Amino acid sequence: MTYQAIRALFEIPVIDAMATMTDPVSVYVDNQAFTTNDSSIEYVLMRLDFGTTTEDVLQTSMENIKGSIVIEFYTSKDGGPARAQEVSAVIATALNGVGRTNGQPAVGAYGVVRSIVGPNFYALTDRPFYVARLSGAFMAGHR
Repeated sequence: MTYQAIRALFEIPVIDAMATMTDPVSVYVDNQAFTTNDSSIEYVLMRLDFGTTTEDVLQTSMENIKGSIVIEFYTSKDGGPARAQEVSAVIATALNGVGRTNGQPAVGAYGVVRSIVGPNFYALTDRPFYVARLSGAFMAGHR
């Protein structure tokens, strides 16, 4: 089992999609240095959390990797929901494409994002950010 390949399976399509937008957006993932905390700079935070990784069956355990993905897009409050909706749609499209391509042989993993929840929108009262959040469950394995 390789968690890094599974991370890449979901992270690379989102990073690539954000980089190819007309106004590109930086993506920060787990264990990546993040020093910018300025509301004038748009950015995406992406987190993968692993839950179940194996299931007991008679005489052995079977790999069955499940977890959750949480993606938050931060922009300045004066931008409102329009930009957040645009970015959220691109992220959802990238995630929906993961399982539709029979995995990602380049990263050595396969998987699918189950139902995506959101985007949910929040204008943080104590911060200068407007936040859109997408989340969903995933199932994955490795080749």
